[in-house]
Amino acid sequence: MKKGITITIIILLVLGFGYFLFKISPQQEQVQPGGYNAALTEHPDIAALNSPPAFDPSVDHYRGDPKAKNVFIEYGDMQCPYCAEYNPMLVQIATAFPDTVFVFRYFPLLQHRNTVEASLAAEAAGAQGKFWEMHDLIFAKQSDWENLDEPLDAFTQYAQQVGVSNLDQFKNEIQQKKSLAPLQKGLDEAYALKLQGTPSYFFNNHPLSVEANASLEKLKQEAQPYFNK
Repeated sequence: MKKGITITIIILLVLGFGYFLFKISPQQEQVQPGGYNAALTEHPDIAALNSPPAFDPSVDHYRGDPKAKNVFIEYGDMQCPYCAEYNPMLVQIATAFPDTVFVFRYFPLLQHRNTVEASLAAEAAGAQGKFWEMHDLIFAKQSDWENLDEPLDAFTQYAQQVGVSNLDQFKNEIQQKKSLAPLQKGLDEAYALKLQGTPSYFFNNHPLSVEANASLEKLKQEAQPYFNK
């Protein structure tokens, strides 16, 4: 009898520990915070692409002359620490690289709890003409909002800082997830291109390496063979 009770207790303990592991697993974290990350769908088996889709100034976010002969594309994640670290360097691409337009596309890494909400905040600011200002400030303030249970108030403060005029519209567009299309498009492209992480760079359709000690000069040197003159 006692042996049976002991076995039952052990089984219950094992089941309880297994449940605990399930509750703290990274997979659970990917889709829970605010429901924002769950609004995107991952398509790892999507048809492969050999190069990024062509730059489209009517759709893409870009800095510089849309008619430039050279196109530098970043696939980035708003909660990626390297994306935030390199952003001040990438701001200079359109002026430091000859005749080059810089393009930003989303590659939201869904293990980052607030990345989708941050991207929606950038899009909501963009709807009022403040995309790049918000994009840059979100990166600059990343350590302040990345671990918040609900960063909407922080994003609203940033929106006010960069001059977004209608804050109610801004918040509503985030909460209603009105600008998921460019996020899903970027995520699909990233999978189709078999990108391994963020940031990922392309110059005139040629992938560029990303190193921890990357510099503007190193990027320019690597891109040099692919310049259109």
